[in-house]
Amino acid sequence: MAHPDPEPEPAAAAEAAAEAEREEDREDEAEPKPDPEQAQRTVDRLMWTSAWLTVLVGVFLVVGIARSDSHYSVFAWLGAVVAMLGLLALATAYFACARKRLTLRTRLRGPLDVFKASTVVMVIVVICGLLVPTDNTPALAVLLPWAVTYWLYGLEKTEAPTP
Repeated sequence: MAHPDPEPEPAAAAEAAAEAEREEDREDEAEPKPDPEQAQRTVDRLMWTSAWLTVLVGVFLVVGIARSDSHYSVFAWLGAVVAMLGLLALATAYFACARKRLTLRTRLRGPLDVFKASTVVMVIVVICGLLVPTDNTPALAVLLPWAVTYWLYGLEKTEAPTP
């Protein structure tokens, strides 16, 4: 009866190692490589989407006001006007970012950049939009385009400060 050799032959061990290395190379080739141009196109599309969604929120707010038959108080009209001005400001900023005139990280004053300013404006729009008695959906719908820009803002890498 033949007994198997407890240690494999050196040639067989080298061949097995080479085969394992070739297998790893095939796995590396199968992994998709990031395409920076495609990533930039996706970011651009998302900025355009945020801008148009903001415009749609403004349209929904105006349609809700026009269709209502209730008499608004002074606070409701003030809320509607401030909300519309805020939506116009947000849409303008998002369109400027989509056209590459601005970025979300463009500094406006001190530590305040475009994204942080848009966050303040968005909060004001939501609060003022809630003062309009018709429907709260448009006031809360402005959170969707802002959430997309929040995600895009987090994707951009900040440069490390040089000491």
